[in-house]
Amino acid sequence: MEKKLYAAYVSLTDGEHIYLIEKYGERELHKRILELNKKKTIHAEKRSIKSDYRAIISEGMKVVEPIRDKYMIEQMKTVLRQQSERNWFLFVMGINTGLRISDLLKLRVRDVRNQTHIELKEEKTKKFKRFLLNLDLRRTVLEYTRFMEDEEYLFPSNKTDLPLQRVQAYKILKSAAKEIGLENIGSHTCRKTFGYWHYQMYQDIALLQNILNHSHPSITLKYIGINQEMMDKSLENFSL
Repeated sequence: MEKKLYAAYVSLTDGEHIYLIEKYGERELHKRILELNKKKTIHAEKRSIKSDYRAIISEGMKVVEPIRDKYMIEQMKTVLRQQSERNWFLFVMGINTGLRISDLLKLRVRDVRNQTHIELKEEKTKKFKRFLLNLDLRRTVLEYTRFMEDEEYLFPSNKTDLPLQRVQAYKILKSAAKEIGLENIGSHTCRKTFGYWHYQMYQDIALLQNILNHSHPSITLKYIGINQEMMDKSLENFSL
């Protein structure tokens, strides 16, 4: 397909441009295009990049980590609650259910209030998921939704009747993490944090693999950062 110039050295097809707007929003995409164009302007060798689309997606990507310190989890809760109950509850639901942000954001009040389980079809895998809401979480849900209607989204946008977008949720988590000095935080952090602490408590990777709907235990270990942690510990006192 024919590509259009969106900056002096950055070109995209119409399909790529539409997808990137949906993924990042117009403002964030414009920022990424300008950053890539600046790099290609300064570094002539970067002008040979075959796909500006892939370069924009991969720009600045880091491995997102779980939060391995319970004190830092509480700090995140404190900062997010100072922002709003919605931001705080998004984090609490994420770390206690292990649901992807994309699945959390589409939930309505009726899906969780007075329910013992969350039941949904995962957006990414299209698999059916049924997840128990423990007693503490059910109490939290009742408190959070006490003035909300059944049809309302659980995490509404401040500007529209629609739910938060994924990029907005990412920015909320990222800004709170920055405030308390946490790095490598992203939209998967809540899910990875859930997985990390579930494994620490039960040491059952097969069970966790099933909960997270992964195809193999090795994927789950890598996803929650246990592989790297085990390698680091094994090498800490290794000396020849």
